[in-house]
Amino acid sequence: MAFEIISYAIIGVLAGILSGLLGIGGGIVTIPCLLLVFAHSDIPPQAYMHLAIGTSLAAMVFTTLSGSYTHYKKEAVLFEIVKPMALGVIVGSFLGALITRILPSHFLQIFFGAFECVLGIRFLLPEKPITKHHPLPKFWGLSTIALGVSIFSTMMGVGGGLINVPILSYFHVPVKKAIGTSSALSFLISLCGAISFLLLGVHASKAPDSVGFLYLPAFIIISIISFFVAPYGAKWAHSLPTTILKKVFGGILILAGLSMILN
Repeated sequence: MAFEIISYAIIGVLAGILSGLLGIGGGIVTIPCLLLVFAHSDIPPQAYMHLAIGTSLAAMVFTTLSGSYTHYKKEAVLFEIVKPMALGVIVGSFLGALITRILPSHFLQIFFGAFECVLGIRFLLPEKPITKHHPLPKFWGLSTIALGVSIFSTMMGVGGGLINVPILSYFHVPVKKAIGTSSALSFLISLCGAISFLLLGVHASKAPDSVGFLYLPAFIIISIISFFVAPYGAKWAHSLPTTILKKVFGGILILAGLSMILN
C-alpha cells in the first residue's frame, strides 16, 4: 500500500505542474503512470484503462480548477470564448464517455499510446508561424469545435488543452491567453467527463475501492497534491522558456506511448 501512496503522490506532482505550465489537464502523464501502478494492484486487467481514464478526469477537476484560477488572476482567461464552448463540452464529454464505455481496455491502451506518440512528435517539431488571418468563429462554430475536442479528450482521459491551445493560437489568440482559456475549458471537460464516467461505470466496474470508473485511493491522493502544485506550474508558464520544456516533454511522450503500445 505504501508503494501505491507514494506513486500516486508523485503522479499528483507531475499532473499539477503540467496542468499549470502547459494548460493541459495532466491526464497525458497520469494515465500511463496509473497503468504502471495498477499492474501491481488487485485491479483486474480488463478494468485498467477505464479506471485510469475515469480517475484521471476526476483528479483533473481539482488540478484544472486550481490552475485556471491562477490564470484567471493573471487575466489570461477569455470568458467570451469559454462561454460558447461550454455547450459543446457538456454534450461531447458525455458522448466521449459513452463511446469509451463500449470499447475494450486493450484497444483504448493502444489508441492512447498512438495518441501520445503523435503528440510527442508534434511537440518536437518547430511551430510554424501563422501569417494568414483566421477570424474567431461565432457561437455555434466554437460550440462545434468544443464538441469534437471534448469527445476525443474524454475518450483519452485528458483535459483537451493539448488540442485547444493550438486551435486558439490558430485563431490568433495570444499564447498565454490561449493557455489560460484552455485551462478553464479543461476544467469543464474534466468535470463533465468525470461525472459521465462515474454514472456510466456504476454497474460496470468490479474493481475494489472504486465507485463507477473512479478508483478512490488514486483519485484522493492525486487530487489533493495536484491542486496545491498546479498554481506553481501556472506561475512558471509566465516566466520559463516553455519551448525547451515542450521538446523535453515531447520525447518523454513518445517513449511512454511506445511503451503502452508494446505492452
